[in-house]
Amino acid sequence: MTSRRNPVRLENAEHVTVYRRGDEYAGWPFNGGLWGFGEGEILVGFNRNKCAYASPRDVEHSRVQLGAGQLVTLRSKDGGRTWPVEGLRVVVDSKAELRAKVLHYPPADSPLPKPRPVDFSKPGSALAVETPLGNETGPTAYFLTRDKGYSWEGPHLLFDPVFETIQARPSYVVRSDGVLLWFVQGKRFDEAARGGGFPEGRPMVLASTDGAVSWRFLSYVTPEDSHPPKICPHPAVLPDGRIVAALRAVWPDWRLHWTETYVSEDGGLTWRFQSRVNDWGAPAALLTLKDGRLLCTYGYRVPPYGVRARISGDGGETWGREMVLRDDGGSPDLGYPRTVLLPDGRVLAVYYFNKAGDTVDCEGGVRHIAATIFEAPY
Repeated sequence: MTSRRNPVRLENAEHVTVYRRGDEYAGWPFNGGLWGFGEGEILVGFNRNKCAYASPRDVEHSRVQLGAGQLVTLRSKDGGRTWPVEGLRVVVDSKAELRAKVLHYPPADSPLPKPRPVDFSKPGSALAVETPLGNETGPTAYFLTRDKGYSWEGPHLLFDPVFETIQARPSYVVRSDGVLLWFVQGKRFDEAARGGGFPEGRPMVLASTDGAVSWRFLSYVTPEDSHPPKICPHPAVLPDGRIVAALRAVWPDWRLHWTETYVSEDGGLTWRFQSRVNDWGAPAALLTLKDGRLLCTYGYRVPPYGVRARISGDGGETWGREMVLRDDGGSPDLGYPRTVLLPDGRVLAVYYFNKAGDTVDCEGGVRHIAATIFEAPY
């Protein structure tokens, strides 16, 4: 059940520009990742490419990500208030070149290096991913860090002989027994052969017991041929050990996608539908707050464009009143948030944005990375 009262505006929200260049398109932190390393040190990953903003073609997502499209990271050491550009690091210099290495070599002869075990119980450890692009097929590549993202090892190949397609984002949790659970989406070869399934695959869980060196299929989150299809799984672990996953329901019009949650009570082995979070808004990031409540944050891609959130006090079964973080967006090309807890208990949400009234107007203003710092209300 979801509250149907009118949305409430968060008056205490503080907005920050993380990264903006007038001749670049910067987007999709949900795909790039967001990591909190303690004491206010935060790292965000996002995509960027040159953009002339001269015609609608310039802002097509495939054009932005391919060619000279990069995956980069940027760091804040003061809880997300400032993001010095001197700290920008390039993780993937060219997605097109990386795809060539992933696709044009048999997995057994891949030129990508083999990973070394990483202890994810240590706060400086993290996993990043070659960000997905629509309906591309084949394996994917991932990266590992042991030093808070100051250096990345990889790319390493994520491959399973059963799957024609695996698409991934850095959406993972560590189970109480130390098993690393990675929430991805994939399509099996037998599904592809019979023409079934959604092109981007079905949300599923991969597990690693050796520090992200090898991965094994654990479970599907949704039934086969779930309608509408679901993608972009993002997990959170509740205080009682249950795992909740937010999924993006893929309606034919991408502006009208919504968020659903599924829950596992057995460590990710089985899943049941739990709730529909909102009318519109996806993909969504889940965050367990200090008091155990569950926060769900998402881009709002219908007028007034912006970023919104809801809070659940019962682990995702029901959701409270919709909260407006901001509603000054210039077009639906925004959102894809990630969230982290700050040391004082407040929340940092990072997303991509374009602002109404921007001096640039190309089906929206300059696409840039922005953030909102706010206190989750009671």
